[in-house]
Amino acid sequence: MAELSKGLQDRDAMQLRIEKMEADRDNFLVEVSAVAAEAGEAADDEAEQLAIRLAERLERAERMREAKASLVNDLRRLQDQREILDAEISAHERRKNEVLSIFSVATLAEVVQRDELLRDRDRLRTTVAELEEQVFSELAVEGFEQARSILDGVDLDSIAIEKAEAEQRLRASDEAIQHQLIRQTRATDKLDAIGGDSAVARIDAERRTVLLEIEEKAVRYIELKLGIMSAGNALRVYRERHRSGMMERASDAFALMTRGQYSGLTTQPVKGGEVLIALQRDGQSKVADALSKGARFQLYLALRLAGYYEFAQFRPAVPFIADDIMETFDHVRSEEVFRLFGEMASAGQVIYLTHHQHLCEIAKTVVPGVAVHELG
Repeated sequence: MAELSKGLQDRDAMQLRIEKMEADRDNFLVEVSAVAAEAGEAADDEAEQLAIRLAERLERAERMREAKASLVNDLRRLQDQREILDAEISAHERRKNEVLSIFSVATLAEVVQRDELLRDRDRLRTTVAELEEQVFSELAVEGFEQARSILDGVDLDSIAIEKAEAEQRLRASDEAIQHQLIRQTRATDKLDAIGGDSAVARIDAERRTVLLEIEEKAVRYIELKLGIMSAGNALRVYRERHRSGMMERASDAFALMTRGQYSGLTTQPVKGGEVLIALQRDGQSKVADALSKGARFQLYLALRLAGYYEFAQFRPAVPFIADDIMETFDHVRSEEVFRLFGEMASAGQVIYLTHHQHLCEIAKTVVPGVAVHELG
């Protein structure tokens, strides 16, 4: 009976516990259903599955809230960066407008072109100033204008003749000086071999006579040398003045054929002559021998075109004949060459020989009045 009483007490306690748990379960079901209804979840499944779904949804919501907060921070940071960039863009735009206003152009590409032109102008001015200084210093005058007036009155044909005569006299003087030096050496050897008799005075008098002859001929040699130098400088100035048009035409043709890769041509004096320089678009330069094969062909063709114009300007024009010289040229450069040939046709007849059919088509397109002859 004692055990039964204890068992009954345990049963009552268990029953009470069961009733509380059932009440908790009912409350849980009510709360889960309410949360599901508020969250818009269907309450078709059991309470346990519904609770799991709600817990997962809550977890996803927490992750999304964290992600949103991170994105909001990133958005604020990007907005700050955008404000900084907008300020920099505004500053650059103001600077750009100032530069465009200064150069009176519409685009920055035109500003670059104007800047290159200014650099070329400064280089040309420096070169001109150096050449002017060299001219009036070599002519021993006070200024370039005085040197120009002297050179304008010079007869170049007579100077060339005088130069040839002076060179001939100079060569003769050189030979005479060599002979005199040989005679002096022999006389010195003879003098060393002579004793102390009266012949010494006679030989010494002969030596002084020879020295006077050498001095006189040396002075004449210097005069002839200076005359040759003056004549050479005058000829060089004459060539510079009369070849400027040909060089300008060759520079324009070379720039056109290279599609602007090279801006033009110039020359640079070296010992005994001059070398031809190709000016690149970026301001650098190359001698003709350093150019690629295609660029050299284009350079030589530009010089031939300019020379033909120079020839046709003062003499009856003869046909200009070219035999398949565009084998290294691409389609665009071939078009530019045929366009130059079309312009040359106004000064004389241009004949181009080729076995490439596509060049004939390019010529028909670029020069509408071209005549194509097929040779059997």
